[in-house]
Amino acid sequence: MDAGIAAVLGAGVGTIGMIVTGWTARSATKMQMRNESIRERREPRRASYEAFSSAVAALHDHLEPWVNFGRLINRVKPSGDEAALAASYLKHSEFKDGYVAHAIALADEVSRFGRHVVLDGPAELEPLVSKVTELSSGLVVPFRILQSFARISDTAGDSTVAYDTSAFPKKLKQLDQSVREFLQHASAALDRDVVS
Repeated sequence: MDAGIAAVLGAGVGTIGMIVTGWTARSATKMQMRNESIRERREPRRASYEAFSSAVAALHDHLEPWVNFGRLINRVKPSGDEAALAASYLKHSEFKDGYVAHAIALADEVSRFGRHVVLDGPAELEPLVSKVTELSSGLVVPFRILQSFARISDTAGDSTVAYDTSAFPKKLKQLDQSVREFLQHASAALDRDVVS
């Protein structure tokens, strides 16, 4: 082979080698940047999903004894052909100190962390979050009424609120089921982040 042709072929192979090496390095950098971007997006989502579900669990655990047993203590059954629903008569003074305020604060945390989830996305989680926050809010309505009476009355501890709590056991189960459904969808959304 002629020395000139060998030099040209050597230079060509060297150039092709540099191009392949440059392309490989650029592809590796792109993949690394993409993985870093996914991680940066995934971690805050995971944290907000976890905070939301933990807030729901705390509210559930706080309300469960009252819903399953405590609300039955001050129950009045309607007589005759009246509605089959029974009202619970609640007094602020009959709850342990801070129980009512803590229940409301926990429901507010569920709502606040739910907004974080909606902001972090994806959008498909919003209906699930809305369902959970509505159930949470509904479970503390009688406590919000008691707290409102406490703000406007000096005799708040003596104020009595009649509220139909007969659906509360069902709502508490729905809350538990809804947060489980949320967690399944949230997990799938995080998995899609890794795959895409």
